[in-house]
Formats: sequence, structure tokens, C-alpha cells
Amino acid sequence: MSMSKVTPIGRASFPNLSKPDQYNKYSISILFPKSDPKVMEFARWLKEAVTSEAMAVAGQAGLATAMSLFSNFKDGDNVGAFKTYRGEYANHFILNVSRKTEYGKPCVVNRNKQPIDPSEIYAGCNVLAYIDVFGYKFGAKKSVSVGVQHIMKTGENTPFASAGVRVDDAFAGLDIPDEGEVQQDSMVAQAPPQPVQPVQPTAKPAAKTATPAVDPFASV
Repeated sequence: MSMSKVTPIGRASFPNLSKPDQYNKYSISILFPKSDPKVMEFARWLKEAVTSEAMAVAGQAGLATAMSLFSNFKDGDNVGAFKTYRGEYANHFILNVSRKTEYGKPCVVNRNKQPIDPSEIYAGCNVLAYIDVFGYKFGAKKSVSVGVQHIMKTGENTPFASAGVRVDDAFAGLDIPDEGEVQQDSMVAQAPPQPVQPVQPTAKPAAKTATPAVDPFASV
């Protein structure tokens, strides 16, 4: 069983739609502005869909664990929820969706529903997607994931990559010598070898405390 829906319009991030990754998946992240009422309505629907699928796959007893393992949807204002945080995440929800190669490539179209090359989906352009929310079991693990069937490019926007530093600014003011200009006599004299010190035993590090799961729907 799964639940399907068309997302609101958001901005593409880390699109990987031309060829599968090392996990044999196509994927894309979509950033949705919290200021859009349609986004908040979608977030509430997603919360209900994920809860329903988690209940179906794990039951009441395993519901809390299944929900804590759900990682496709994150609050962009919760910096600690990301391994690498990006400035564009602020004031947005981030939805990560994927599709296994065994089901074929996601269909990528323009706003006229005509097929386009997946490479036309770049980080920052406007998109919407037809997604599936489904429960799954993998060994003892029971949780919920979000797949994608179709992606529509609805318009152009500023590429996220353009927010970086220009190359002229990054290397401004550097005094770079010509290759081969370094003289041999300017090299630092090599220090005499030092006696090897015995390695002292180190204390065993204390066990890490598990980080409590963060509810991605807390602000919904």
C-alpha cells in the first residue's frame, strides 16, 4: 500500500536523474518555502500519510520507532538535522525522494508535459513532483520512505551554485610565483632524525550517547 500526491512547486537541489548512484537509485531533493500556504497544507498531508504508512507496517507498538527512522523530510531551520547545512535551507522544508533502477528512470517533463533531458533539472530551478509515500520492511527495520515517479520543471530560477564566491574574488591579492622560481638554497634545512618515543597507551573513549530523534513535522 502507498499514498501518492503531487507536491507544491519547490526548488530542485542535488538532482541525480541522468544516471543512478552507487545505490542504484535516481534521486532529487526539493526545497519548499514555509511561507507558502500550499506547502504547509502539503506538509500536513505528508505527516498524516507517513503516520498511516508507519502504523500499517509497524503497528501501534512500533509506531514511534518507525516514525523516528523516517528521514525523507526535514525542517530546514533545524541545522542539527543535516550533516552539511546549506544557507538555502533556511525557512524551507526539504523533501528527499528517490527511485530504484528496477522501476526505471523517473519521467522528467516540462510544464507542457513534454519529455525533456534530465540534465535540464539543475540545482535551483523550479520543479514539482508526483511522489509515493510507502511503508517498508528491511530485516528488523520497519519505517517509511518517499519515492518519485514523475518530475516537472515548471520554470527557471537562480542556480544555487551561483551563491558561491567568484573565482576572481577567491584568489584576489595572491602573489603566486612562476613555476620553478623556488631556489634550492631557500629550502628549509632538513632536521636530524629524532629518536622514536614509545607509544603511550590511551584511555578508551567513553561511549557516545545516542542523539534523540528530531520530529521533522514539529513546525507543521
